[in-house]
Amino acid sequence: MPTALVTGAADGIGRATAERLVREGWSVLAADRDADRLEWAAQAGIASLVADISSETDNARMVAHMEARFGGLDALALNAGVTGGGSIDSLSMAAFERVVAINLFGPVLGIKAALPLLRCSKQPAIAITSSTMGLAGYAENWAYCSTKHALIGLVRALARELGCEGIRINALCPGPTRTGMTRAMEAVAPEHFAMLTQKVPLQRWADPDEMAAVIAFLVSPAASYVTGHAMVADGGAMVGTGLVGPRTATAPAIPLEIQT
Repeated sequence: MPTALVTGAADGIGRATAERLVREGWSVLAADRDADRLEWAAQAGIASLVADISSETDNARMVAHMEARFGGLDALALNAGVTGGGSIDSLSMAAFERVVAINLFGPVLGIKAALPLLRCSKQPAIAITSSTMGLAGYAENWAYCSTKHALIGLVRALARELGCEGIRINALCPGPTRTGMTRAMEAVAPEHFAMLTQKVPLQRWADPDEMAAVIAFLVSPAASYVTGHAMVADGGAMVGTGLVGPRTATAPAIPLEIQT
């Protein structure tokens, strides 16, 4: 039975990934720093561990737990992340350092800790959750964007570095997905949420399990020749330039009177 360590597993894509891998026959350790929200794993009979991915000690502890409980590690699914909205003028360096510690240092520490066990696996794979914000620039999201861009660089560099050992590494770049990060926006700014939804050609936000399906593929033998890839799952949101929005169910992308 293959084994996986999933971080950021308290909610959203991380939780959906842990649940999906278990359904597909994996032995999973679900890890997160939020003990209360991680309770779902214990209730579902899934191994769990409270840990902070930005801590070198906690990363070592997660890997040690994998070895003690499951005897090894085949897949590392790094989903933990935080937002970092704010203009370059307003966001403090302390806030930026927190975003970097979790979004960038965390995955680096996780990979460094996991490598000894991954090198013993017959099908070692790493999947990191980046973002479409790791492929483009977004105003007042410079802190988040910069860390997510860095993750893609990390994936591409390590694909070349670790490929000779058979270790695959890929990134998932989710588009708008309903998670704990976005539910607050939907409640506080429903008009803004609706506007963003209209910019997606599929005219909806993704369910976390749709992102988990991509991660499950990336760490599975089905993706045995896929490495160094930044896989976009965004409902088509990045297909256009942003100048002309997509066609919606009620309105054409370009007014009919100027189409001819």
